[in-house]
Amino acid sequence: MIHHDVLIVGSGVMGVALASSINSDELSIGIIESNPQPSLSRRHLSINQKSLNFLKDLDVWKEIEPNAYPYQKIKVWDQEGSGYIEFDSQEAGIDLLGHIVSEGQIQKSLIKKLETKKVSFYWNNKLLDIKNNSSDIICTTSNDQISCKFLIGCDGINSSVRDLGKFKSRSWSYNQTAIVANLKSPNIDSTIRQTFTKIGPLALLPINDDELTMIWSIDDKFAYEFLQKEKEDFLKEINVHFGENFGNLDFSTEIQHFPLNHLSSKTFAKDGIFLVGDAAHQIHPLAGLGLNAGLGDVVCLAKEINEHGRSEVKKISQIYNRNRIPVNLALAASMEAFKRGFEAKNIWIRLLRNSAFNFANNLELLKKKFMEFATEL
Repeated sequence: MIHHDVLIVGSGVMGVALASSINSDELSIGIIESNPQPSLSRRHLSINQKSLNFLKDLDVWKEIEPNAYPYQKIKVWDQEGSGYIEFDSQEAGIDLLGHIVSEGQIQKSLIKKLETKKVSFYWNNKLLDIKNNSSDIICTTSNDQISCKFLIGCDGINSSVRDLGKFKSRSWSYNQTAIVANLKSPNIDSTIRQTFTKIGPLALLPINDDELTMIWSIDDKFAYEFLQKEKEDFLKEINVHFGENFGNLDFSTEIQHFPLNHLSSKTFAKDGIFLVGDAAHQIHPLAGLGLNAGLGDVVCLAKEINEHGRSEVKKISQIYNRNRIPVNLALAASMEAFKRGFEAKNIWIRLLRNSAFNFANNLELLKKKFMEFATEL
């Protein structure tokens, strides 16, 4: 039987970031992945200052930075009303709010970094069963039996680790479909823009000097209709719903789409099994904080494993749950309230939310606190 102190399930950003963060000279690390090779994400996402510092500490930021786009402002408004709020890094006394990065580039850079560490990859290997004995966790996979002290699920919202480990969770559908694509535009600046349209929030994020990435979370009852549109008609819909003129938009990638669901595991660690990132929690993408929340899990768990080692599994579980569950529950609750507030069709609720938006926009201290939270999640 193969043995590793730490067995990670999933070779996405969370899995390889965690493997990169754990001291492989002290602990044996294995990664199992059901795919025959890395599946590099094509998504562009926002990272905050804490995540950037983490990538610097791992010595991979220098490879990612040339293709990362810094942003200084976030503008959010209600397309059906007068509500408006703007976050500016200068108001918070910081240079930037964050960077837009390619998730696949982060993943690729981290996998390359692992070539210098003692990490074993088991490709085309699916986790089938988990059993605990008196001292180890025994994992049966499609190719092997592997024992470990720490079993860590970095395998996304459909986590086999979460299911086989019998973690209880809460989940529901947002009844929306995320439609994602990159767009060429002659009008790019260092600002993320998001508007709440009558069919769902539409965000445009700059990814380089002449390209944006679009994330439109469209209500399911309209999504199929939009996915059938010709590209020219879809571009017209963007301009109509967005309300700001971006000039001659054109698609630079094919459209992708996926359903949007919420998930919160009731605990993130038990019996030597840990959940990280989307395996533990997934929220609506409207705030763009999901990747940062997952990397926050990685930073916390790697620190405790490195500090306490293989003999303190129970203590590490307690610390990880105590540190990460409240942060992610608070984030999930705030995003849910935000989303539901903008879904409301009642005229009085719409009036209230627009007034609240404008009121908040004039409170510099409140905005500064939000920016500090978002940049250090």
